[in-house]
Amino acid sequence: MASYESIYSGSDNFLIPKESSQKYISTGYQSSVSSIGMATDPRTANQLGELNAKLNPGMSHLEVGGISGSVFDSIPEQHLDEMRRLGKLTGVSASVHAPIVEASGIGEKGGWEESNRLGAELELTSALLRSHRIDPKGNISVTVHSTAQLPEMIQKTKAYNPETKKIEEMTTAMWVINPETGKIGPIEYAKRYFPEEGKKEGEFTGKPRDFRPTNELKKLNEDTWTSQLSDINRHVTYGEDILDKIQSNYKISGDTMNSLMKGKINFDNVNAEEFDEAKKNLKSIQKDITHGQIYLQDAYRNLKNVFDSAYANAIKSDNKEDMKKLKEYAEKVSPLIKEGIDKNPEALTEVLDKGVKVLQEIKTPQIWKPLQDFVVEKSAETFANVAVKGFKKFGDTAPILNIENPPAGGGLSRAEDLKVLIEKARETFVEKMKGELGSSEAKNQAEKLIGATWDVGHINMLRKKGYTEKDIVKQSEIIAPYVKHVHLSDNFGLDHTELPMGMGNVPMKEIMEKLGQKGFEGKKIIEAGNWWQYFSEKGGGNPFRPSIEAFDSPLYSMKAGATWSQMGNYGSYFSGNLGPVNPAVHHRLYGAGFENLPMELGGEIPGDRNRFSGTPNQ
Repeated sequence: MASYESIYSGSDNFLIPKESSQKYISTGYQSSVSSIGMATDPRTANQLGELNAKLNPGMSHLEVGGISGSVFDSIPEQHLDEMRRLGKLTGVSASVHAPIVEASGIGEKGGWEESNRLGAELELTSALLRSHRIDPKGNISVTVHSTAQLPEMIQKTKAYNPETKKIEEMTTAMWVINPETGKIGPIEYAKRYFPEEGKKEGEFTGKPRDFRPTNELKKLNEDTWTSQLSDINRHVTYGEDILDKIQSNYKISGDTMNSLMKGKINFDNVNAEEFDEAKKNLKSIQKDITHGQIYLQDAYRNLKNVFDSAYANAIKSDNKEDMKKLKEYAEKVSPLIKEGIDKNPEALTEVLDKGVKVLQEIKTPQIWKPLQDFVVEKSAETFANVAVKGFKKFGDTAPILNIENPPAGGGLSRAEDLKVLIEKARETFVEKMKGELGSSEAKNQAEKLIGATWDVGHINMLRKKGYTEKDIVKQSEIIAPYVKHVHLSDNFGLDHTELPMGMGNVPMKEIMEKLGQKGFEGKKIIEAGNWWQYFSEKGGGNPFRPSIEAFDSPLYSMKAGATWSQMGNYGSYFSGNLGPVNPAVHHRLYGAGFENLPMELGGEIPGDRNRFSGTPNQ
């Protein structure tokens, strides 16, 4: 049967030089087997069975796979307890990959709701608390994703700039959100030619300006704000014009108009000469009054909403000048705002006219905000709350919440973004716990309980956006101080493939050197989903084997012992040249086994396998 060595020699990037006698795939980074673990199959709730099966290759660490919420909830509590006992019996430690949920509260169909965020918090809390059963005496690592299915919210790429004739990083789009409505949308690249404010005369070049998301966001807020004020002003104008024409045409006083608007017909104050004409056109007048009322009522409703938004924004941004203006306006019109004001044209138009005027004088509110800032704020709240609940329940043995970078191109997948999220989550944890622990101890616990899981395969996917190996290594350097856990998979930077290490172009040696410089000593978990999918049942075996070959792991626990690279002349288990190690045919030919014994004594069952390997119906 073909083995993986005979069909896939790996990437040339990491092959040992041809002049060397070593013929295995190498990352150039050496790691002991004790620091490498493997994830279980995420498709099944029988994680106990998965754990048992994965122990066979001799691993010292296993991670319960990144399964869905429904599958995770299906794991019996007894299985979690048994996994703890099995780990203790075999000396194997464990970690957990929690269900992948969107911690910020943004729903699958777009838009944000606080109820979604609370639901995510409850789901992650359940995963964290249940994980403690697997390792109740240690701080078990529980990995969560920074985002789930969100796109990169500030989209960047590296490409050739014909203007500068250099390869440069360029921002191509930015997602924004209206926190009041929860509505989300993109600001996409657009060419801007119109002269910018503040530029000197004669500087117009006729060439499009660089795409700057902050300028585009400012423009979007200004356009939205102007549109809201225009809607109010337009409705006020339409309503006032209709009512003014009625009064002008029929010489109706303000009191009479109020009576008509309230449905109290009273022409006592109508000019006697026009009385008959007004009475004759009463139905038409009432119809016009209704139209005028609707316009003014719409304007009044919009004014209240816009005022509330503007005042809330002034409070949040601590804009005292705007707060003062809005407060003075509110105090002036408060006596006019009585029940039935919508049928009092004089009071209503006064409130509206003054309102529009003061709203035009204040600073443009931040109606739309960068989605990334919003997601960081809401997700940090979720993660901090989960960590707080874990600490309050378990104290010093509370699980560690490690936030993972999703595949590059997803939200908060870059090191600088993940760093901001972790720092914000820690700050929120401190705010919630400093009253109980004091600021210093709360900070220590936050740094202990909230960290990063760095997925080297995920960050390597930046290559498809034009980034280089040097950029990938730099990303690892940025996040290194926060990393407590590592996920291993290889790819060629173009797709979310999950191959054993050494089969793609992930710069593993350089990445691990950067992490090591910041003191990383955690576990490294092999995630090889594509390997299981394509090769596990076709002679490829376990992805753990090619990975420890790629890491040149020592064969024995002592550091001075032989390594996998030194075993290259002993068959395909290591090099792929001499066929399978210890094949069954040797036993059949030379009798060095049980195959030739009678079936009663454990010999081979015709058409099946050795009696000692299991029952025939398995």
